[in-house]
Amino acid sequence: MNNYEVFVTVVKQGSFSAAAKVLHRSPSAISKLMAQLEQKLDVQLFDRTTRTLKMTEAGEIYYARAVDIVRRVNDAESELKEFSGEPCGLIRITFPNALSSSPIIAVLADFAQRYPKVTFDMNVSIDKKNLLEDNLDFAFRVGPLDDSGMVAIKLFEIAPAFCASPEFIEKHGFPSNLQELLELPLLIPSNINVVKQSKALQPDLDWSRINHLHSGVDIPTFMNLACAGFSATFCFQHLLREYEGRGELVDITPAALKAKFPVYLVYQNYQYMPIKHRVFVDLFKQAFQISTASNEEHTVEQTKN
Repeated sequence: MNNYEVFVTVVKQGSFSAAAKVLHRSPSAISKLMAQLEQKLDVQLFDRTTRTLKMTEAGEIYYARAVDIVRRVNDAESELKEFSGEPCGLIRITFPNALSSSPIIAVLADFAQRYPKVTFDMNVSIDKKNLLEDNLDFAFRVGPLDDSGMVAIKLFEIAPAFCASPEFIEKHGFPSNLQELLELPLLIPSNINVVKQSKALQPDLDWSRINHLHSGVDIPTFMNLACAGFSATFCFQHLLREYEGRGELVDITPAALKAKFPVYLVYQNYQYMPIKHRVFVDLFKQAFQISTASNEEHTVEQTKN
């Protein structure tokens, strides 16, 4: 127990005797420690002329700093404990909703069974979160990477798709190419630049014939809307299979769009990684049969726009 913690406890408890009970010390020992602290600092921290314990102006300044010091020391000790022993504590992860039914879900469930003392804070969003600014431990990314200085492990690939209900296709026809697809009432994620991506694939597109593009942020909702005949929609093949099996949606992806996007596990380049993070990375490597020495693991450089 250091003097910072004793001082903070005295202030929070409101008296030396109350602090002594919390700290399992005698009131005289607490009073002596505070007197020694005041002597060391050469300032008076408490006004002892009143019946109740009251801080001086110097005490208030010192208290604000001491609270921060105690918090930082406790945080550091908690972090150090996470480098050895049984995995425990909180892991903060983020992934796009397109991966909500992907193979990562089964691995996360397996991890929770193996390490019940680890809890998760999951941010599932179309927005690409910044690991450092948003205080996140891991991110699952789809497609090109732009996290400067981060470690990235390629796990698997997913394929984009477009789909529509049988009734929608009967009404509007089955598109045979990209031009015909874009002329349909179509629902796409708002983070996809349709004009830029489409022109890269087919520069001669006639945009005067395209005027039914809807946008939004949740692909599972898109697919439910497609089932109801709202429009055709963008999705991914792994999400589409279940709907196809029930006969609710049909794959209408043009041949020009049949590509695959890599899915990466991305995290900070730690010098010393907490055990909860090590076992997390190791389980995903094991699940997707990625060697520790694999060239799929690399540091991502900043992509220039």
